[in-house]
Amino acid sequence: MRMPSDSELTLLFEGDGRQLQQFIEKHHEKLKRYQLMDDELADELAIKKQIPIVFAFVYSVTIDWGEDDEEIVRLFGKRLPDETVEVTSTDKGLDVTYNGQLHSIALTFTGNDRYITIRGFQELIRDKYEIRLFEASYLSDTHDFLILPKRQWEELDVRYPVRSREIFRVIDDELDFP
Repeated sequence: MRMPSDSELTLLFEGDGRQLQQFIEKHHEKLKRYQLMDDELADELAIKKQIPIVFAFVYSVTIDWGEDDEEIVRLFGKRLPDETVEVTSTDKGLDVTYNGQLHSIALTFTGNDRYITIRGFQELIRDKYEIRLFEASYLSDTHDFLILPKRQWEELDVRYPVRSREIFRVIDDELDFP
């Protein structure tokens, strides 16, 4: 799967109704199941709130609170262009092979494992990529994540420091399903 373009990331942080409509048209096939209505996009404040949600429909990795940990790794791995990711379950957790190198993620075999897996995978890819949570999904039982190259996150944080914190939450030790 491909990463968002620079212009699509600009939409996410600076977009207006016209740009959002163009994004919806560009990703029509992926978005048609969400039945986005034109009249919902009329108010400028509503547009600013809806852009991250619509963007997430196209580019996020959606993880349910009950998602299988192997599947979490597979879903994130699909979003990494030019990387190879394989995963198998063990009696201690997960064995993840990232670009030919084996890593283990120890699990507790409880509901806490979703974020143990997410933080563990983040650790494996941290030199090149970063995963962040779409803040709008935090209070839901499904969380939406965006993976971007680390360099790109750094540039966005410098260019849009306030908006970046409004839209995304950094994956840290405290983050879990509410």
